Amino acid sequence: MPLALVFYSFLFFSPEVAVNLGGINLPTYRVALLLLTLPAAVMLLGRTGGGPNFIDVVVVIMSFWIMLSFSLNYGLEDGLVRGGGVIIDTGLSYLVARASISSLNHVRYLLIVLLPGLMVAGLFLALESLSGQLLLRPAFASVFGSVSSFVTDGGSSAQLVTERRLGFVRAYGPFAHPILAGAFMVSFLPLYYFSGLRSWPFFAGIAVALTGFFSLSSGTFLCLLIAIFAFAIDYVKQMFPKLTWWVISSLLILNFWAVHIVSQNGIISIISRFTLTPHTAGYRILIWEYGWRTIQNYPWFGIGYKSWERLDWMHDSVDAHFLLLGMRYGVIVPILLTSAIVYGVIRLGLLAPRLGIADRNLAIGINITIIILFVVGQTVAFFGSGVIAFMAFLAILASVLSYLQSKVERESGLPELSCIRTARDRSNPDLIPICPRSPA
Repeated sequence: MPLALVFYSFLFFSPEVAVNLGGINLPTYRVALLLLTLPAAVMLLGRTGGGPNFIDVVVVIMSFWIMLSFSLNYGLEDGLVRGGGVIIDTGLSYLVARASISSLNHVRYLLIVLLPGLMVAGLFLALESLSGQLLLRPAFASVFGSVSSFVTDGGSSAQLVTERRLGFVRAYGPFAHPILAGAFMVSFLPLYYFSGLRSWPFFAGIAVALTGFFSLSSGTFLCLLIAIFAFAIDYVKQMFPKLTWWVISSLLILNFWAVHIVSQNGIISIISRFTLTPHTAGYRILIWEYGWRTIQNYPWFGIGYKSWERLDWMHDSVDAHFLLLGMRYGVIVPILLTSAIVYGVIRLGLLAPRLGIADRNLAIGINITIIILFVVGQTVAFFGSGVIAFMAFLAILASVLSYLQSKVERESGLPELSCIRTARDRSNPDLIPICPRSPA
């Protein structure tokens, strides 16, 4: 499975393992993506059923817009070089993941195949945090050199900084930053929890996802809170079948909107308070204030990697992924990406009740993972392998939607007898028969 190889390329190799070719920095995951693009494209073109959907169209438009914005900000030649790395991380990672997944069982297969790599990464996260010293990336740096020469454009740094929180060292493992380590590992928690896997893969998957705790990141703790809250809601929902996810989601959105209206600085200020250091919340609010001012001044094509207007003492990095997208490429990109996520989550939520209990649960797990990444993306910026993982999960959502839509279309052509509920069906409120429409 191509996507598994891409994940292993950054689970086993840190950002120090990289080469520079033609001005484009090529860590191991970019090399893997370039090598796997052609096979993935062949796989995708040869697939029958489940054609392109709205999310696919959004990613294509985003890729073209990013290249256009760079060309306008830096000129055609320099813009193509700078944009090339971004397209590899976003477009190609999406393509490879989209080609790798064509059913819910493929998602389960991916979870099993990834377990060894996740276990190794989780082991190093735990060892680094508990031992009080960084292990994996310094070992790679001793061979390949420091990552300081490969600091990402825009201020997001992959340099090592030893920091203690709650009495432990913030672990990096093979990742560019503890925040990315925590968000990546915890994002697998809903997937393994709802996967339907049995025995040791189920328990090992949950355990390895929880090692994201050792990043000691506020964003990670927010991910854990959202996951636990979603698990609790799903448990309550099973006791009250009429309480659908659509009703729950609508109530949550209304509550968030109400909090945004009545709070002093909006919902972002509320989310920003989930931090382990008191000054961080106020600082994140300043980032949003000055970042949004930048978007207002350069709404269509952004400023690229140029320095943005802010207070003199503020550093250059932007700890908010969707805000950063708007600042770099213009407001069109985050709007498109958000619309794709909202569409995918709602569409999958509507299809999930039509499935058997095992597939329904996994579909819910995918939705929770996407929501977790979307929410944490308001407080952290994804870069490096973090962008790869984010786009891969979005592609998984798109592939599952295409698979389920194709399945619905096939089953809707079955005889009317398929609409008769059995006793087992009546005992399972989540299993809704798909009945063909009456002829006009």
